[in-house]
Amino acid sequence: MKRYLADPKVRFLLVGGFCFVLTMAINYGLKYTVLTHKPTSALIIATAAASFVSYILSSRWTWEHSSGKARPREFVGFIVVTVLGIIVNAFPQWVSRYVFHIEQPHVSFLIQEATDFIAGPILGTILAMFFRYWALDRFVFHGKKARQEAQITETLPANTGTFERV
Repeated sequence: MKRYLADPKVRFLLVGGFCFVLTMAINYGLKYTVLTHKPTSALIIATAAASFVSYILSSRWTWEHSSGKARPREFVGFIVVTVLGIIVNAFPQWVSRYVFHIEQPHVSFLIQEATDFIAGPILGTILAMFFRYWALDRFVFHGKKARQEAQITETLPANTGTFERV
């Protein structure tokens, strides 16, 4: 079990799963209370809030062995990737609502809600998840580079100045 939790992809999925649940709770809380006529806005706010939690968990756990860049620069990079990820996440729901008009009165409430769920939280989250993992690993936390450097360090021990026979 510990071996699987060491993999950044597994950690990314666990953080993402937790943040998905958080996004859904905030999204539906807003959608059925104060933002009843603005479902895409509710999804954007929910995704932004969960993204903040994701930053904390990602920087301290998922990519704990990152390149060690200064936190402010890392945070700015995370914000840029997150904003782009929020756009990617909201885009399918926006298209279903405002391009295809899959909303009341054109369709039933049940069809509207099922489409919102499939387009936003399912399709949007899947697209955003792949985008965010790629962008965060490549541009923000430099995970691939850090993992490669860690592998080199593990296979090539530091020169101690002594020669030992094996």
